[in-house]
Amino acid sequence: MNNVTVFLRTALFTLGGDAPHIPHGTMVLRGESDFEGKGSVLVIQASEYMDHRGKALDGSAAKLSIPMSKVDHILHHTA
Repeated sequence: MNNVTVFLRTALFTLGGDAPHIPHGTMVLRGESDFEGKGSVLVIQASEYMDHRGKALDGSAAKLSIPMSKVDHILHHTA
């Protein structure tokens, strides 16, 4: 599994600094995925959820299947 941060429904952006630019309506997921850039569905074992301000949202760890049409981009983290 690869550690990933998945950004949904928005233009390219990253979290960082005191006032990161994250458009409203954004959902950020962090977790693990074996996604290798193939297929139409991203399967992620999500462990963290954040809103458009990078604020942590309540949510249990869950295995999610997300249509790639909902994904803006995926940031792969090194271990």
